[in-house]
Amino acid sequence: MSGFRTIVISKRAKLESLLGMLIIRSDKEERIYISEIETLIIESTAVAITAALIVDLTAVGVNIVFCDRRHFPTSIFAPVHSHHSCAKNIREQINWDKDIQLTCWKKIVQEKIRQQAFALTVINKQKPASTLSTMIEKVREGDPDNFEGMAARLYFVNMFGEDFSRNTLRIENSALNYGYTLILSSFVREIVASGYITEIGIWHRSAENPYNLACDLMEPFRIIVDILVYEMPLHEEANFKHYMLKVLSSQIEIDGDRQSFVYAIRIYLRKIFRFLNGDTDNILSIHIIRDSQNEL
Repeated sequence: MSGFRTIVISKRAKLESLLGMLIIRSDKEERIYISEIETLIIESTAVAITAALIVDLTAVGVNIVFCDRRHFPTSIFAPVHSHHSCAKNIREQINWDKDIQLTCWKKIVQEKIRQQAFALTVINKQKPASTLSTMIEKVREGDPDNFEGMAARLYFVNMFGEDFSRNTLRIENSALNYGYTLILSSFVREIVASGYITEIGIWHRSAENPYNLACDLMEPFRIIVDILVYEMPLHEEANFKHYMLKVLSSQIEIDGDRQSFVYAIRIYLRKIFRFLNGDTDNILSIHIIRDSQNEL
């Protein structure tokens, strides 16, 4: 699997592969061992990248994110397959039991609302946090009552203000969208590395969305982004894309242990896939770690 560094290419450059290294040719030449790279974000459209480099990056599971002319993530590069039992897993995925999928979505929604309640406690909004907590046990299989939507409406107005809407052109929305894409790209990579395909989701089923499953499974992790945006200093707003890279260095407690962002996703997905395949009765809860060593 890939390493620990996030590399951002934000100006004109040529990227090549040589002897296991990423070669960045720009104003000066830089060399980085591919084995050290976890995520490569190509922000500039004035970047040329060789096919050999893409092959070498995907061979070790590096997460590659391409951005448009506004420097916003527009596509994610994932290998066609990277798991020894990919064909078997995809057959299982196509045949996942419908009732188990509905129960899985219920548990994901419950965990998402639990995380939203936690986020509101972080910013001292105890009353709405308590209201969210009362919703958790009311969620039914498949969430037919749309508690996810009700929770989101209450959550966002308390997080970002009464006049906040996810459909407006505000710096908060730009930062949220950027951060969510970073999480999505990490989930896409780990899903593919586990031998499944991202197009077939358990709740999201859009024919135009190639990442339906990743959109489903990432939901509880969104609050990492939300808290970062809430706490974003004014002086970081002009450079929010680099500020939001903190998402990738988050620490998460899962199954009783502190894990890096990537390993927490990996552990979480293993349990989700076991649940969907009928091998366990529960999914794992997560806890975003906030301390002096790892302040979101």
